[in-house]
Amino acid sequence: MKNFILLTFILLSIRVYSQSDLQVTLYENTLNKVFTTLGVISGTGEYELMFIKSNYTWTLNNMRIDLLTDSAQFITDATVVTGLGTYQDQVIGKVSISYDQYTNLISVKVVDAVFEVFIEMFGKKIVLKRVQIADYLTSPFQFEGPMSISNELAFTMPDGSVRKMLAKPSTCVLKVLPDRIDVSTQIQFVQK
Repeated sequence: MKNFILLTFILLSIRVYSQSDLQVTLYENTLNKVFTTLGVISGTGEYELMFIKSNYTWTLNNMRIDLLTDSAQFITDATVVTGLGTYQDQVIGKVSISYDQYTNLISVKVVDAVFEVFIEMFGKKIVLKRVQIADYLTSPFQFEGPMSISNELAFTMPDGSVRKMLAKPSTCVLKVLPDRIDVSTQIQFVQK
């Protein structure tokens, strides 16, 4: 019986400790609104093939981030126009998600998403260039985390004195879940 009571106490302690006091949630929809507002991204370049110089253009449409359990993907449609035709390719890339406790910023950044600029000649695919989308999306999306809360509480005691305490967050935990990013923390209270 004593072991059962001790085990119950330990399990309840772990459960209470694992719950957060404060949580900031960043939804996939919010990240994708940033891409919608950013709009279309495009670029151009030159290529030379068999002593013939020509240009190509590429355009990224429908950019979005798909949040999964413990990871995220960048997805976009790349349309490429060369001197010999137009084609579209869906690009799937990697996304880095991090939280910096010192700056209190949640950062979401495309780190790897490549598509090929190519032409087909005589039934053969000739790659002209590989475009790294991360080279064009150099700035991460940054959002404020939960460490900005700092609250002073004052209580008037029965003897008329005022007792003050400061509420401040402790270590934060970042979790990437389907459709959202959670950054949670425990609140510590310190008497002033």
